[in-house]
Amino acid sequence: MISNKLIAIDFGSTRITAMAAEVLENGSLKIFSEESKASDDVRCGIIEKPSGASFKVSELLRLIKNSSGISDISQVSVSVSAKSMKQITTSVSRFVGKPNVVTEDLLSEMLEECERKLQQPDITIFDVIPVSYLLDGKRMDDPIGHKSNQITANYKAVQGNSIIKSELERCFDRTGIVLEYSPLVAEALSTVVFEENEREDGCALINFGATTTTLAVYHDGALQNMLVIPLGAKNITKDIQELGINEANAERLKCLKGCALESLVDEPVYIQIASIDEENPPVRISTKFLATIIEARLEEILQPVFDVISNLPFSLEAGIVITGGGSKLKNIIDFISEKTGIYSRFGDHSEWLSEDTKEKFHDPSYAQLIGTILLTNEYRREHPIEETIKEPDKKPKLPKRKFGEKITERVFNFFNDDNKLN
Repeated sequence: MISNKLIAIDFGSTRITAMAAEVLENGSLKIFSEESKASDDVRCGIIEKPSGASFKVSELLRLIKNSSGISDISQVSVSVSAKSMKQITTSVSRFVGKPNVVTEDLLSEMLEECERKLQQPDITIFDVIPVSYLLDGKRMDDPIGHKSNQITANYKAVQGNSIIKSELERCFDRTGIVLEYSPLVAEALSTVVFEENEREDGCALINFGATTTTLAVYHDGALQNMLVIPLGAKNITKDIQELGINEANAERLKCLKGCALESLVDEPVYIQIASIDEENPPVRISTKFLATIIEARLEEILQPVFDVISNLPFSLEAGIVITGGGSKLKNIIDFISEKTGIYSRFGDHSEWLSEDTKEKFHDPSYAQLIGTILLTNEYRREHPIEETIKEPDKKPKLPKRKFGEKITERVFNFFNDDNKLN
């Protein structure tokens, strides 16, 4: 039988978190346990200290065994997003010469040619996504079985520095644990926070993390744009620290009294906080001035995101969805809506959780782990660890991928093939 008990790990910039869960027959997720450890081993999505990260992973898996009742953990999944990762557009054409039938083998050959075409020193191609096909100049979503004189495939490729892959591999080499599956963070998140039709209609996902902010834009069922910015919510905290207070107080002040728009602070109050220098008097901060600091940094972080959105050749009919730990900043939805003029909402993964799930797992900081586990379950059904006696009658209701179905197939084999990433 296929095992539905799965482990996912999130390498955050401040914590490494492991989750054990099972996908039930109705497609919902039953979480057994979650363990987390503070970490400074990861920065902007890149594991900078593999030995430290490896030690914490081993400790987390030991704790997960005890708390979840899973006796043996031999493989885990990790979703990937890091600075330097971006998306590029390319195409491959084949001149048939005379009307010939397009086959699945031909499309596979063209995809492999695209991957070879994109290879560069020190650059890894994490994903190659077919987004459209043209047969004799006419677009066709599913060209297999049709005749044409010429076929052109247009692709979106996600690339990044090879160190992202190599350092993750080094971390797991030290643990002896197999990395079963590694999707893009954007895919994991969009799986749980988008409605089924939103990938088709056009929707942007903003994942506001501690040290990175990721934009992923979907349209026609496929990932059309991706951008990773090496700035996040922690940069706002550092700006507040400049007022003369320590990091813990700056973070607490941001979360409790911070506001993303200065114009929304109608009745400012002053807050007194201990100075980082004990010899100095307490620091007195106005909530109006605090909002000014936050809004200025948000402008810097999200301006590249807004630039991409404003230049899209299609409209975002389904709006903008924001998730991640940084999304809990007060009035951030108002900030994004005001800057873009587009309907925005918070991502919600609650419908994927079983009824007995603890309230804390509804927090947006868990969306990435939950999406990773759901996609791993889908992958395991297609690539079972052991031969199954009978196929399940019903698969979990995951969003349709259309051309993007090729995405995860390429990502799955990332760590077993040096020429194909994720």
